[in-house]
Amino acid sequence: MENNAPGRLKLKVTGILYIIQAAITILLGLLALAGGTMFLSVDGVDSSVGSVLGIIAGIVGIVIIVSAAYSLIVGILGVKNSNKPEKCGVNFVLGIITIVFCGFSLLSGILAVAGGGEVTSLISPVIALIIAIFYTVGAKQNKDAVRYSNDY
Repeated sequence: MENNAPGRLKLKVTGILYIIQAAITILLGLLALAGGTMFLSVDGVDSSVGSVLGIIAGIVGIVIIVSAAYSLIVGILGVKNSNKPEKCGVNFVLGIITIVFCGFSLLSGILAVAGGGEVTSLISPVIALIIAIFYTVGAKQNKDAVRYSNDY
């Protein structure tokens, strides 16, 4: 079935982009955890403030790493299944979930702009949504290729 993978290129390229993004994001999450550790280790008059900041930075770091782990899984499965249309159902579902997450991010950016924020804050959510759409379209094309090949 490898020769009949019309969404192969879309799925592979977007999968690689997700892997790269996840690697960078994991590093940022680890930096947030390290920063939280530094705040927790501060002794002094306002050590309670340092503790609170450390805990918040730690929570943010964990959330960032979990988000990056999801992106890493999406990327790896995209690259792995790009030549296997019969396995792209999972990629399609992950793509839909990613589009929903990107939609929430875009909505948040729109609300920020409406509240007086910079319009440039919409660039990242729009790019993320475009990549998620390409990923999902590639997965759908591969998934449909299996269905149509089985009809004949």
